[in-house]
Order: sequence, then structure tokens, then C-alpha cells
Amino acid sequence: MTRILSIALGIAIVVMFALPFGREAYHRWQISKRLDSVMDQRDRAAFDQWNGDAASFGRSLFERCQREQGIGAASCERYRFAFQ
Repeated sequence: MTRILSIALGIAIVVMFALPFGREAYHRWQISKRLDSVMDQRDRAAFDQWNGDAASFGRSLFERCQREQGIGAASCERYRFAFQ
């Protein structure tokens, strides 16, 4: 009985630690699919090298677009939906 409880506890601990990584991987995949149609090769390479979370990458693309095109530019709205 003790052996079964310790195995169950070990599995629960592994799942507890793995869950945030799985969530981030899924979120990163979702955002990459949303941004896939609007990213060019340079953006894809930057996304592969990005160490932060996926939403912050989407925000950085949106902010870069606003710097280049101007605040409130309609062409930047395509980036906004990726991180919302």
C-alpha cells in the first residue's frame, strides 16, 4: 500500500512540474499558428530564438509595427490578435 501511494505521489509531483512547461509549449504553438500568415522568414527565425513567452513575442511584433507604421496603423492590427 505504501509503495502504491509513493508511486502515485511521485507521478503527481512530476505532473505538477511538467504542467507549466506543457502549457507554455501549447500557448507558443497556438500563437505561432496565429502569426504564421503574417510573419516573414526574419520573424520566424526570431521566434525560434525567442526565450520569452509567446505572447510577449506577439506584443514585440505589434510594437515594432507601430514604431515603423505609426500608432494606430491598420496594418498592425493583424499582430494584435495573436497575443490577446
